[in-house]
Amino acid sequence: PRQRPRRGGGGRRRPPKRQAWRVFGVEVQPEDDPGKDYHGVSDALLKALAARLRAPTMVPEEAVRVVRKSMDARRTKGREPMFVYVVDVTAAGLTACGAKPLRAGPRQQPLGKDGAEDGGAIGGADATGERRVPPRTVIVVGAGPAGLFAALELAEAGTSVRLLERGKGVEKRGASIGALFSRRVLDGESNVCYGEGGAGTWSDGKLTTRIGRNAGPVRRVLQSLVRFGAPERILTSGAPHLGTDNLVRLLRAFRAHLQSLGCTVQFDTKVASLLVDAGRCRGVRLDSGEELEADAVILAPGHSARSLYGVLTESGVVLRAKPFAMGFRVEHPQSVIDCAQYGDELATQVDRGRGKLPVASYSLAARVPDGAGEERPCYSFCMCPGGQVVPTSVSKDELCVNGMSFSKRGSQWANSALVCGVTPSDYAPYEAEHGALAGVALQTAAERRAAALGGGNMVAPAQRLVDFVNGRGPSETLPRTSYRLGVVPADMSEIYPAPLTTALRTAAAKFADQLDGFLCEEAVLIGAETRTSAPVWVERDETLMSAVAGLFPCGEG
Repeated sequence: PRQRPRRGGGGRRRPPKRQAWRVFGVEVQPEDDPGKDYHGVSDALLKALAARLRAPTMVPEEAVRVVRKSMDARRTKGREPMFVYVVDVTAAGLTACGAKPLRAGPRQQPLGKDGAEDGGAIGGADATGERRVPPRTVIVVGAGPAGLFAALELAEAGTSVRLLERGKGVEKRGASIGALFSRRVLDGESNVCYGEGGAGTWSDGKLTTRIGRNAGPVRRVLQSLVRFGAPERILTSGAPHLGTDNLVRLLRAFRAHLQSLGCTVQFDTKVASLLVDAGRCRGVRLDSGEELEADAVILAPGHSARSLYGVLTESGVVLRAKPFAMGFRVEHPQSVIDCAQYGDELATQVDRGRGKLPVASYSLAARVPDGAGEERPCYSFCMCPGGQVVPTSVSKDELCVNGMSFSKRGSQWANSALVCGVTPSDYAPYEAEHGALAGVALQTAAERRAAALGGGNMVAPAQRLVDFVNGRGPSETLPRTSYRLGVVPADMSEIYPAPLTTALRTAAAKFADQLDGFLCEEAVLIGAETRTSAPVWVERDETLMSAVAGLFPCGEG
């Protein structure tokens, strides 16, 4: 009698069971797509997906889910701008359309058995993978993104949390910023840098990550923001953006949820120092002299807590200088960027954020010589299409700027940071006096020079980009800019050390080859952009704890 083949033997194998797949790079032409504000499954997408899968018929609509939608405006080698999708397709959908079996690769990947993404927790495990039991009481210092989400994770785990923020809540903070923009009244504790939500609240609210848009923790963050009032499109947008106008409402809901969990939220509460006994942090001392104790302290100060960084070493916290970048804001008419990215015909479909195509942006990068024997990275950063340039100073003697956009991105201007990597040689002159905070001293010196060039009263120095690149002095007149506190012509080469200036000039000339119109007469540099991130890092171990037991740093910015 015939015997059945043994498993693993030479008998016929069953065909592999079909499963759901994630498909990348499904392209839809702008004229066929419903437009930037539609994130569902359209007929145009189904046709493009069928072509991508080389399937004889379209995948059923109910079998497709949009994971991400973005606009690829790169016009290289005759390629036209395209909407680009990442989609999940069920096993039944692949069968229904007659697609051949897929092979895993850069353009498609199989999903889990249920077709779902990883929905892992935001935190809770250390570097060894072991889940930690949260302490009973925790103080979180700083109500920026890192501090808010630390408080959220702990409060939802049942921990007693006290969240401390030196600035004001968004309601009163809005009044402080209104006084700054309209009457030049600068509150040193409530401004674009300090207050609920952190520096991003009044400087754009872009949601960027370098750890993968579809990673479980990232999805959890985005889903939490939607729960508190963010538009659902951030879950699928390739460049999710909240806008300052949406952030105010969202942060109020975020705070209310924390308080409903028993979290104490205190504004106008500045931490002066740590309470440390026998190498362990037991709490914080406030500017008022009051002492607050807890089992652990999470330090989430952001990029501008210079006074706090200055006292950490006295408590045994180990700091080291870390890479950062400085430069300027460069501003163009938004119409120049739209035409450069889409071409004249498609650019008419932008309509200052009201049209079918997204307001155009750009990303530029180059490594260039600095004239002092080194090559430096120079790049655009925090590009704000349809935005405005805003002051981020916390003192009138120190001028720094940033960019922001409202959710509709309807401004007539586009701005971006144009920055250069800082090297140890740049802050070496400050190391003897300032140690690990030498980078902070370099930032401060540049901001003071910018304030002096502007003539004071929060007026910003500015220069036409073509004059800066060609090494000329400032023109007598400047194009109109979005910076509401005024600009004056200035020689921007006087703000930074010569190697940074040389690198920025060289990079701007290179960027003109990468983007049509970048070096136009209407392009203006506004300075200084110094606070791309904190120039200092708090050392921590594999459990994310600092050299002081019980102190967990995060979010240096």
